[in-house]
Amino acid sequence: MKLYTAIILGNILFPTSAIAQNDTIYSSKSLKEVMVTGKLIQQETDHYNCIPTNKQRRHSHTGLELVRNMMITGIDVNIEDGKILTPAGPATLYINGREASFREVQGLRPKDVIRVEYYDIPTGKYAKDRAVLNYVVKNYTAGGYTQLEAQQTIGFLRGDYNIISKYSFNNYNANIWAGYKIENPKSDFYSLEHYRLSDEITKQTTYPHQDEKQTVKYFIASLSRMTNKQTWMIRVGIEAKDDRDNAHVGSVQYGSASGVNMINSSLFSHEKSLKPTVYIYYNRSISKNQSIDAVVDGYYARNNYNRTLTEQSIFRNDVTEDYFYSKLNVNYNFLLPKTSSLTFSFHEYLRSSQDNYAGSSPLFQHLRSSETIFFADYNKRWKKAMIDVNPGVSYLMYKLHGNKATKQLAPRLQISASWMPDRIQRLKVFFSLGNTFPSLSSTNRAEQQIDPIMIRRGNPDMDNSTLLGPGLTYSVNYNQWSALFSTYYMYMSNAIVNTYSVEGQHIVNSFSSNARSHQSSTSLSLTWKPSSSFNVKLDGAYSYYAVNREIHERQAGWQVGMQANYYLGDFLFSAFCQSPTKSLENCQRYVKTPWQYGLTTEWSHNNLSVVLTTNNLFLQKNRITQALFSDSYDASQAIRRDINNAYASIKVLYTLEYGKATRRSPKYNIKDSENTILR
Repeated sequence: MKLYTAIILGNILFPTSAIAQNDTIYSSKSLKEVMVTGKLIQQETDHYNCIPTNKQRRHSHTGLELVRNMMITGIDVNIEDGKILTPAGPATLYINGREASFREVQGLRPKDVIRVEYYDIPTGKYAKDRAVLNYVVKNYTAGGYTQLEAQQTIGFLRGDYNIISKYSFNNYNANIWAGYKIENPKSDFYSLEHYRLSDEITKQTTYPHQDEKQTVKYFIASLSRMTNKQTWMIRVGIEAKDDRDNAHVGSVQYGSASGVNMINSSLFSHEKSLKPTVYIYYNRSISKNQSIDAVVDGYYARNNYNRTLTEQSIFRNDVTEDYFYSKLNVNYNFLLPKTSSLTFSFHEYLRSSQDNYAGSSPLFQHLRSSETIFFADYNKRWKKAMIDVNPGVSYLMYKLHGNKATKQLAPRLQISASWMPDRIQRLKVFFSLGNTFPSLSSTNRAEQQIDPIMIRRGNPDMDNSTLLGPGLTYSVNYNQWSALFSTYYMYMSNAIVNTYSVEGQHIVNSFSSNARSHQSSTSLSLTWKPSSSFNVKLDGAYSYYAVNREIHERQAGWQVGMQANYYLGDFLFSAFCQSPTKSLENCQRYVKTPWQYGLTTEWSHNNLSVVLTTNNLFLQKNRITQALFSDSYDASQAIRRDINNAYASIKVLYTLEYGKATRRSPKYNIKDSENTILR
């Protein structure tokens, strides 16, 4: 289910609600509308109010686990990857209306979550979002806690250790996060490549027992203040990340009409980043019907990338990058008479990078970019219906040192409507038009020699992409059953694809925007909750991909998943199963994933919890396969990773509370820093 890939790039679809304007639970000033009240789900014209049960709260220890245990139709929670997916794509997460990271949501204490609002028709100031989950939580003004968390994996090296501390006084909250993570799942890699040169060459590569080691360290501190009228937060920190992929002993076989040549090979790549960060948030209720909020978010990253391939010769690439990123977002919201609302949103993104390429192809590169987006959202509600119109415009400018600046102005438009014929059903339709631009890591003139035959080269002359697509969803909530049917279509012009051409005795891998992509997806999600002790969720989806012009690709695939939870006293027994999947990544890479399943037993009593998880028990030959085809170059590969086969993990959490009970501090999320390095 990769339909949302193009939507992510556009950053223009499925906005969020204009009603959740303020960032405290005090500010629930919302338009009057029809509401269907059930035991666990309250269905409204633009979102669902999902109320967790006591058992779901008790046996959840993070915000992500809570949503997973709530089994909301249409929502897929991947605890391993820290992702929450909806039929429209990845959900943006909020805490009391303020955008939060995955780790912030993970750090929430489920017993303090009043409800989870799922906006599958997000509107208003959140026009950039495709779907939204907003955690409405209690606010405390005294007391504190310290949480210790340790997770260890059996089957390969992985340890994740975190400490979180929070103290509340008056209306202030002080937080500290610190953590260390190390992992090294081994992998076995095999690839077969065909180079259609004047003398056609076949290359077979094998790297057994390859290291994929990663370490992450972070320290973050924040101070915030929350009142009925305003909320502000300042957060600063520093993060360090180190990735090392090391294939110590491998072999490469080159075959051609002149014979076969077998040689030893080793491959080492090293990426590291040091990133200081700063985040400032402010929200204020101007009057009963008006509010304004603003976010300034930024970081500086020192990135280093080194790659060394040793065959008969040595091919080395060394890149050092200084990268600066900043984001400014301002939203002004006000309610109008007759159940209407109007929101203005302004977004400004600035990026600047200086890259020094050494090794086989020395180069200095300086790239600057600016993206400005403006939205105006109008929302109108009736007794059983709602319509939302969101026109906007985006202006993009990026300049590569030595080139003229590229400037692009493009319109954006989103229209959505919903209708509730009765107390248990809802129908939603929508249409979106937007744009995106090529990745800055490909819009350059850098050149890297990957191996004796392959050269990778950037392309600074690519066009902006236009995205458009309609969609429809139908939901039913009746007694113990909930169902959601969704269908989406997305068209992308000027889609970015890889190109392969012959230059002498080399294949040159570059990029082109001369492609057209069509993606569609149809899904059905069912939830059955016969009692508070036993819940089951089933999901199925069919996806189809078609790419034309520069390349010609077709792919179709089914996906089925199941999750079941059984609660017994202090214990939770959980199981999940995921079928194999087929997808078309980056418009041309055919990817197949294997069966995945897992069992979890969790014991929780007071402030101590122990979680034992086993994944893919008895499986040792699960592989992910990929294939790519072109006129000049074909490639197929199979990768067996420890993380896709049998392993187990144990996790222990202990919380020490002091003073009055407090809402758990958000656990900070380590986000990968952006970069413009050609790899």
